[in-house]
Amino acid sequence: MKITLNEEQSILAQSVARFVDDRRDAVSWRPADRGLDPEIWREVAALGWLGAGVGEAAGGFGGGRAMSVVMEGAGAGIRYAEPLSQVFVALAILESADAENPYLSEILSGEAFACGLIADMGTGIEAIGSGDDCRISGAFKAVPYFEQVDHLVLALPDLICVLDAQAAGIDTQTYPALDGATRADLSLDNVQVKSVAVLAKGESASVALNRGRVFHAAAVTAEASGLAAKLFEDTLAYVKQRTQFGRPIGEFQAVQHRLADMFVALEEIRSLSLATARAAEDGVPADRRLSQAVVGVIDRALHIAREAIQLHGGVGMTEDLPMGAGLRRLKVLQLMPAGAQTHRRTLTGRAT
Repeated sequence: MKITLNEEQSILAQSVARFVDDRRDAVSWRPADRGLDPEIWREVAALGWLGAGVGEAAGGFGGGRAMSVVMEGAGAGIRYAEPLSQVFVALAILESADAENPYLSEILSGEAFACGLIADMGTGIEAIGSGDDCRISGAFKAVPYFEQVDHLVLALPDLICVLDAQAAGIDTQTYPALDGATRADLSLDNVQVKSVAVLAKGESASVALNRGRVFHAAAVTAEASGLAAKLFEDTLAYVKQRTQFGRPIGEFQAVQHRLADMFVALEEIRSLSLATARAAEDGVPADRRLSQAVVGVIDRALHIAREAIQLHGGVGMTEDLPMGAGLRRLKVLQLMPAGAQTHRRTLTGRAT
């Protein structure tokens, strides 16, 4: 896979950047504005971004690299990335399980909103029975935008299936999260899975689960890369105009050293994000290297966010700038199920 973008990917990146810039204002990252606007989602689907997550056989045009291009651009807008991430994971699982299943076209067109859930995000997940008597129990925590979700796409070690989000046996508890978005803890109690909603079993299910894991990691690292770049660029612009003792603070050597550290961290983030995109593109197994990439990206992005706030001073924590919101979003990427903290536990061999 090439490091530089091809012509199609460059056009895609420009489309996302234009979309985010056109809708950026002084309050675009505030918690009150973090809901999923149906009109905006239909526009996103009409622009064709969702097709970046799957190949031509599934009705799309992309794969791991194209998806990462979209997620990186959306990351700069903070509020647009998360719904894209959960849909991209759902599409990756669906494509791997059955590239001709009817859910794909419905999701790609924007008619339905799907949430991809991999086994790593759940606790006590158990599937019992077969055929129309197959039932699932367990729990998934911190599911975003659940009130607007139509389909839950589940990737378990031996089963890929699609659940109606309003199915009997799914109990929810909603609450505001760290970044201001509303999330839901799901409790599944013998939820029936119709035979037509079972897309893969056995080895095929294991392959689809791996794909879901790798695409989730690629989405997380790409979003963090775009967000970190936004925070660095805004900070670089700020230190050139903020004066102290009659000089822009960017001329002070101590500030330049901190900016240099941020720049190095950003370049490392971009390299690690590219590596996860390559893993998604090539369909490699989710292993320690993937976990190392996710942890490395989030750790470095958090460093950039903290430095951005410090170099902006008190104004960096106001809601008029994206610094505080960016830090909170990165903390969510660190702490959420299957996020950087989960990958760190994998690396250290800790189960909890």
